[in-house]
Amino acid sequence: MIDILYVQNNITHPAGFQYIVDKTNDWWLLTMSQSPAYYIVDGKRSVMPAHTIVLYPPFSSIEYGSIEGENFSDDWIRFYTDEPFICNGIIPFATPFKAMEHIFISELIHLLAIENFFQNQFREFTIQSLFQILFSKLRESLSNKSKDFRELALQQLHMNIKNNPASPWNVPDMAKQLYISPRHLQKLYQKRYGISCMEDVIKNRLILAREKLASTHLPIYKIAEMCGYSNTEHFSRQFKKQFGMSPNAFRKSRGGN
Repeated sequence: MIDILYVQNNITHPAGFQYIVDKTNDWWLLTMSQSPAYYIVDGKRSVMPAHTIVLYPPFSSIEYGSIEGENFSDDWIRFYTDEPFICNGIIPFATPFKAMEHIFISELIHLLAIENFFQNQFREFTIQSLFQILFSKLRESLSNKSKDFRELALQQLHMNIKNNPASPWNVPDMAKQLYISPRHLQKLYQKRYGISCMEDVIKNRLILAREKLASTHLPIYKIAEMCGYSNTEHFSRQFKKQFGMSPNAFRKSRGGN
């Protein structure tokens, strides 16, 4: 059974748009962005490109919206279901991923909106069939055999590390984003960027720290915390290794106290 509550296709919202639900929903939500957007997943903010899909199950925490200064457009379906291909399928819950055939997927959602509006004789059967096609396309987007998917997901991971270096990154969680093993991720990342995942995290944390040392008067320990370090001495050692001087020496060289 699939019971559509609301469905909209290619809806545009103004800059500053946010959609937030705090585990009070008893319905499912499938959304596909038509513009870049941010998503909060497990307390972490990720910026994703256009044509990102997320499937939210009932009673889940939902937060996404426009990135700074840009409008937000999306297709979305709010519905009830007990269908195994949705409830027990391979589509991960509350996990953003990139659509491989976004035009086709958007058209399927458009057809669902039309079918849901009109009370046709075979409405329920048609909606069921369209959902099955839709979720087949979503599964294709997640296929580990898709080189395009891996490349896009790798690029997105690289961008998220750069934009959120202070997050508690670890290789197993990163690998989950690409639906591959940690060892495979390490090989792909090293080949693509010439640096390991965690080396990239450290590099970007230290770049962020250097910026904060140059532009603020915050204590060293506070900057270390803001850049993802729980140990100030460890932070100072890595900073000196990267830039050839301690955080205090760098700040003094820039005319700071």
